[in-house]
Amino acid sequence: LYAKPGRLRAVWRLAAFALALMVFQPIAESIMAPAFGVLSRAVGEPIAAYPWITLVSVFASLALTVRVIDEAPWQAVGMDRDAWRIRTLGRGLVLGSAAILATSALLWLTRGLRFETVVSAFDDVSTAPNAWIATALRITLLLAPAALWEEMLFRGYLWTVAEDAGGVRVARWATAIAFGLVHVLNPGASVLSTTIVTLAGFCLGAVRERTGSLAAAWLAHLAWNWIMAAALHVPVSGAVFDTPGYRATLVGADWWTGGTWGPEGGVAALLVIGGALLLSIRPTEWRSFRMRTGSR
Repeated sequence: LYAKPGRLRAVWRLAAFALALMVFQPIAESIMAPAFGVLSRAVGEPIAAYPWITLVSVFASLALTVRVIDEAPWQAVGMDRDAWRIRTLGRGLVLGSAAILATSALLWLTRGLRFETVVSAFDDVSTAPNAWIATALRITLLLAPAALWEEMLFRGYLWTVAEDAGGVRVARWATAIAFGLVHVLNPGASVLSTTIVTLAGFCLGAVRERTGSLAAAWLAHLAWNWIMAAALHVPVSGAVFDTPGYRATLVGADWWTGGTWGPEGGVAALLVIGGALLLSIRPTEWRSFRMRTGSR
């Protein structure tokens, strides 16, 4: 039952987290769903409750398992005060933004991405900026909690438990593979898209590892998704959002552009993410790899 005095084995820690999530999810839904219904009626359009309900449920489960069962500080999951420093958050934001902008630039240079006007949104030119702002706000209210609960789950508790059980390499692989497999459920998922999302999981793990901040990984995750959905108006992991005024269209072979999955599903993204992952490897890790393989 115990790996060491006062610390449950990994399987029981994960089971406790899963059980807590099963308890907190319906409680949060019963309280928050009616409130979101009232809010949706007040603003005149539906507001997605699911990501916020899941965020509250995951956070409550995290608090219970980390603080009560594990009796560990928030630092154990990269959510202590230092993890939320502006400079640390900025690093995550810049890294996530740079990765998707580099992918988009590569697609544009190879004529795999082009912009086109959505004429209907410009019937009244004066309302176009307001339409974009309103859409960007709705997208943010959807993507921000979704990215945060995913990071709490994968680079948060799963990372911590895996690292305690088998070291940082086990944490890297376990969280990245789990992250990729979860996205298999998204519409249009393929072997290539799953591979790329798994590599993205390694990159987000590298952010978590280097900064010691789950919050930095969250902002890197959010920046990547937000720029696709709100700035470029392209699909995000198969999900399609409103495109007021304009949209970026992916043209050419799906294996290169990502097709209906979005830019993160093609080889262009694979090259950028793979390159970023290679750059994240420390010199000491390269030397260790060469020693194990016998290369010079």
